[in-house]
Amino acid sequence: MQAKAIAAPEPVEFNSQLLDALGMDIDLTRFSRADFVPPGIYQLDIIINGQDKLSQQLEVRAGADPQSPRFCFKSAQVEQWGLLIGKLPHQQAVNALLQSDCIEVEALVPEARFTLDLPSLTGALSLPQAYVGRVRRNYVGPDQWVQGINAGFVGYNANLYYSDQRGASDKLSSNINLNSGLNLGSWRLRHNGSFQSEGDYQALNSYAQRDITGQRAQLTLGEYFTPGDSFDSVPFTGVQLASDDAMLPDFERGFAPVVRGTAETNARVTIRQGTALIYETQVAPGAFAIDDLYATSFAGDLDVTITEADGRERSFTLPFSSVVQMLRTDASRFSLTLGQYRNDAGVDGPNFLQGTYRHGLSNILTLYGGAIAAQDYGALLGGLAVGSDYGALALDLTGSWARDLPPESRLAKELSGQSYRLTYSKQLDYTRTYVTLAAYRFSSEGYLDLNDVAALQGDRLNLLQRERNRFQLNISQPVGELGDLYFSGIARNYWGGEANNSSFQLGYNKGFSWGSLSLSASHSLNEDDGGDQYVLSLSIPIGEALGGPRLSSTLSYQEGQGDSARADLNGGARDGLLYYGLYASKNGGGAASHYGYGGNLQYQGAAAQLGASTSQGDGYSQYVASAKGTLLVHKDGWVLGQTQGETMALVEARGAQGAKISHGIGSEVDGDGYAVLAGLNPYRNNIISLDPGGLPVDVEIEGSAQMVAPRRGAIVKLDYETHIGQPLLLQAQLPDRMTLPFGADVVDSSGRSVAVVGQGGLIFVRGEQGPLHVQWGKEGSQRCRLDYRQPKPDPAIPYQQVTALCQPEQTP
Repeated sequence: MQAKAIAAPEPVEFNSQLLDALGMDIDLTRFSRADFVPPGIYQLDIIINGQDKLSQQLEVRAGADPQSPRFCFKSAQVEQWGLLIGKLPHQQAVNALLQSDCIEVEALVPEARFTLDLPSLTGALSLPQAYVGRVRRNYVGPDQWVQGINAGFVGYNANLYYSDQRGASDKLSSNINLNSGLNLGSWRLRHNGSFQSEGDYQALNSYAQRDITGQRAQLTLGEYFTPGDSFDSVPFTGVQLASDDAMLPDFERGFAPVVRGTAETNARVTIRQGTALIYETQVAPGAFAIDDLYATSFAGDLDVTITEADGRERSFTLPFSSVVQMLRTDASRFSLTLGQYRNDAGVDGPNFLQGTYRHGLSNILTLYGGAIAAQDYGALLGGLAVGSDYGALALDLTGSWARDLPPESRLAKELSGQSYRLTYSKQLDYTRTYVTLAAYRFSSEGYLDLNDVAALQGDRLNLLQRERNRFQLNISQPVGELGDLYFSGIARNYWGGEANNSSFQLGYNKGFSWGSLSLSASHSLNEDDGGDQYVLSLSIPIGEALGGPRLSSTLSYQEGQGDSARADLNGGARDGLLYYGLYASKNGGGAASHYGYGGNLQYQGAAAQLGASTSQGDGYSQYVASAKGTLLVHKDGWVLGQTQGETMALVEARGAQGAKISHGIGSEVDGDGYAVLAGLNPYRNNIISLDPGGLPVDVEIEGSAQMVAPRRGAIVKLDYETHIGQPLLLQAQLPDRMTLPFGADVVDSSGRSVAVVGQGGLIFVRGEQGPLHVQWGKEGSQRCRLDYRQPKPDPAIPYQQVTALCQPEQTP
């Protein structure tokens, strides 16, 4: 028997006349659709063509038709979608639309569509494939980078120690580390130093810095450090211009190869590294090149699958290994430094000029080089980095020349030599062995680097260590369900009789349903000292509650010192504000055993992080108190914060004392309406939101989340609009004592909707609103003015109820 088709149900619409006991024609059309969106600003996940996801803010404006709101985007957001603007028709209209503050997708792109799912805070953006290029995930253009306000700050980390040890006379000591700064316009002034208990202040460095946006670089004046990607990093006083990778989009940072292929239809390209899906996109028929892969790791071949529209699949493997010197095709990095070698402990070294440059020629080849010119010294470096089926390899050669060396160095008056460096990385897919870094360096006896020359010229021969050979290796090896093995080691020897040294560590980690286990064996060998150490550690959570306690135990054996044991209990409060730890330990065996115990507390306050700890043992006791945070001074006052970092946000939410901040556990708005958040991610969108939970009933925050992309070191100010006022329940009625219609709109003098009439004519409003009007239709007779008296605040009554008479307005 043939099944009978079931007809689609007729659309059902609520009849608003059921609410119209007064015979009024009330307009409830704005509530007749499930997808009704009130005007405002919303933080959404925008999903483009069902694949790429972006976090963006959407502004919703009221449209001419109440059932059709306007979804407004900005030009910078459109840029993130990867739209091929030049391919859109009617370029003159497109350019004009891109200049507006409300770009509607359907008006900009033919056949495009945007739909909003408000409950899930997501938006689906459908764009024709012909107009879609590279979707710039997490990209924030320079026009969106915020310079911030003029302000100053001091980050501090203070510790006070009281120690009682046998034979020690000084029991009380302290230190304060300071990181301070002042932002003026586009310049950032920074100073770092520390106070010791003796009262001495040690200045570490001071410098001024600013962005050079066009070059994606930082300009630094003062006391700073050279980059360490080519030559060894050295301290200097002078001027430096150097690339800043943080300014680049994520898909241009680090190294990832260009994936090339050919599609016969509108095909889907899927790229995996091991079992992880790292990229998927749709391509048009013909040749394609994917050059916006994220840098995922230093090694791991890429498996590429092309799925045609008819279901046919073709796959190939692209070998991928990288070392830190490698760059993407046509990418470049540079640095240029002019200054004097800075020695904080004595005479400064020579004046010098240093430059470095790296350039990616192709998927497999990067060239790099550099030069140093100094007083009586010069160095020249050249190298290349190659990616191949057998791994990634970087090889460089540095030559140095030095003259007029002091005779007390017992070196020749003039020296020249070479230093060779080899770096390698590879992941063996079959065994999943990951050689993260294997490096070897050999320097001839006549080779000197800039640190060596500075030590010689400053008569600091005790700091002279001319390295001859250095070899370092890091390997990780997963062994399936059995756990993970790792190895790391380094070996060095020197010219001139300095002590040789080497150390390595072999370890094993395994996670279980009941906790985790780790084993390690380490070896350290110097010419004057040597020893092996073996460590076994267990960690077991107690309960499943968030922040619940965790019990850890460690057994170890140190050659020459015997065995030791330690037990730790750590945990915290569910809200993350309080952390605690207890420990007990035993060192040695028999009559020579030493026992110890102690504990610590850490509290994440709104204005600072506070800590206290104690350690007790045979013949000693110690007590420590600590405080860490940031003091920010701005034009309207000052504010304390618990987090540290030079890129900050100053939050202003007047009257919202106690509102929690999304960044930093325990951060909240203080009594003056301010909060400071440090450690923001520069050149990337940071979402800062306020949690109104716990606020007084007379305070309301409008728009509790904002998104900002600060420049490096910026102090950005975020203003959150608050409405402070006595909450009222108006019992509204018309002069004939008839109740106002349910669902009628309440507007202020500017026509902005502020409330809706509820059941029984109840209206909720906050504070002094000025003249209010109620309207339930389009005719003048369907509108009235609310008259009511503001009562005196009564703390005992959260919501006072007053009577309001709604006077009909005269029709013009």
